[in-house]
Amino acid sequence: MMKSIRASGAAALLALSTLGPAHAQETLKIGQIEAQTGPLATYGWINHQGAALAVDEINRAGGFEVAGKKYNLQLVAPDNRGNPQEALIQLKQLLERDRVKFVFGPFLSNVFNGVEPYASQNNGKFLLMGGATSMHAAAGQAGKDYVVRTWNWDGGEGGFGSAMVAYLKQQGAKKVAMLMQNDAAGKVLVDTYTQIFKQHGIELQVEMFEPGTKDFTAVLAKLAQGKPDYLFPGYVDAVLHDIVRQATETQLFTRFFLVRGSLAPGLKNKDQIQDYIVYTPKYFEEAEKTEAKTKAFVTAYKNFYKRDFPYDVAPLCSSACYDHVYMLVDAMKRAGTVDDVAKVKAALTSTPYKGVWNIGYTGSEAVFGFDVVHMKKGGAIKVTSVDPLKR
Repeated sequence: MMKSIRASGAAALLALSTLGPAHAQETLKIGQIEAQTGPLATYGWINHQGAALAVDEINRAGGFEVAGKKYNLQLVAPDNRGNPQEALIQLKQLLERDRVKFVFGPFLSNVFNGVEPYASQNNGKFLLMGGATSMHAAAGQAGKDYVVRTWNWDGGEGGFGSAMVAYLKQQGAKKVAMLMQNDAAGKVLVDTYTQIFKQHGIELQVEMFEPGTKDFTAVLAKLAQGKPDYLFPGYVDAVLHDIVRQATETQLFTRFFLVRGSLAPGLKNKDQIQDYIVYTPKYFEEAEKTEAKTKAFVTAYKNFYKRDFPYDVAPLCSSACYDHVYMLVDAMKRAGTVDDVAKVKAALTSTPYKGVWNIGYTGSEAVFGFDVVHMKKGGAIKVTSVDPLKR
């Protein structure tokens, strides 16, 4: 009798040990390098929050299956505070310690430029999926297979900047003053928009300011002497709030055109501005009323973080954020692997994804729809939607 019980127990244990691995769920680490705090956190904080929300949703739904194996996700996302040196250390740890092969970010060009030499040394071993302006020059280039730029480019036929400047021309603009920060991203934007404005027959005068500048009155007065129709400032809200406030207080400028930054600086000065035209990847205040997936995203965010939805910075989730985690998982499923980065990249960039945004790829660079938001004095808003994928 005892032998029979022991035999039955052994058989049960053998059965459990045989069944166990088939039903085991492995944890797949994915990384993120963004500025979650600090003066440049506008572009990283919401991306981190959106990615963390997507990871939580996927895991609570039971994870996902690739080639017969079940996985859940672990997001490893240190805060680099916009510091390239910190980001470089973090990327090395992600690749060498955590064995991560898929990394979201960065949005900041200075961070990408800081990690680029190390990333290039590891070309083919991982994917870096971010919206940094300076990633445009690397996307699709030899030795830069690791680059997947997750944001629309400004120029070209489907570029959001080209559409924005065309809209500005429709408003009667003949001359624009551009005031940009003197850093990597600012210089790229000046070079890019110098060409775009020239193509549209609009005169452009340019001034640069040093990082950390707080008083813009002198440079604003200098630009105003040229009597431009609009001021084109950039590129983060931490700076734009000061520029728009000082420009309107002095009445040197009351008409603004932005392709980086949010509607918030305009709203704070809505009774002093005349026009405030801003590129917005999605105007959530209207989109949540008509788009089911957008409404679901807003509701999920509020429930997960127990706070109000950050309408001012949420449009930046268009870059390496909520949708992109789902896109990566979908690409892994279609590629049949969580390890072969070349196959996953091919799957990721070959098939459009319909989420909060409809996202497609031209080579290694994303293309998606966006809104031109035009605010008039007092806060009246007109939204013009553009979808390059439907052209």
